[in-house]
Amino acid sequence: MILLAVWAAFAAPRVDPAVEPEGVEAAWRSYAADRPEAARELVCRRFAERTRLCFTRAEGKGRRYYTRADGQAIEALEPAARGGAADAVGRLEPVTVEGFATPYWMSAAGDGRDHAALLHPDALRARLGGEPVVAIPARGVLVAWVPGDVVFDKIVAVGILRMYDTLPSPVSPLLYRWNGEAWITWGEAREVPGAPAPTPVDVPAESPRARTAPLAPER
Repeated sequence: MILLAVWAAFAAPRVDPAVEPEGVEAAWRSYAADRPEAARELVCRRFAERTRLCFTRAEGKGRRYYTRADGQAIEALEPAARGGAADAVGRLEPVTVEGFATPYWMSAAGDGRDHAALLHPDALRARLGGEPVVAIPARGVLVAWVPGDVVFDKIVAVGILRMYDTLPSPVSPLLYRWNGEAWITWGEAREVPGAPAPTPVDVPAESPRARTAPLAPER
């Protein structure tokens, strides 16, 4: 019995959260139109304004969404995804902006785990040392910082907008903060003429995110 339990733990694929843009479920239904009905329905919930929280797992060289055909409800998938959230917070790396002592923080490994930090706002607050604002400009990218310096806030927002405009699989230009119960809109990234931007994110051609089509992983 113990051996079976251990084997099952190793055999179960890791559940990773993916914040996706509104419309992801309709796009998936269109993409998977020739599949059984349950396989055409993603397991997602509202995350914040203009976004949905869905779930993925590694499979082969890409990633797959969880659908109703997998037989796991969101009540099981979300706790499983939250189990790796603290580790995901630890992967955030500080990025400095010339002329400012305070960095912004980024996770952009593109391995399906970057958005997991959003499921542990307390750990995110502790890591950044204050009440953070976060952005999900694209799939596999998370940006976070503690706002307060108006100029710095604008610079980071410009960078987020450029990521949203140029990276594969854009998600949202909105900026969010945790209100104790949910992520709510704090603002929207907008272009500021003449403002410098944070270092852009390069997506290696071999990364899982680059191999995955915006709304349609390989069959």
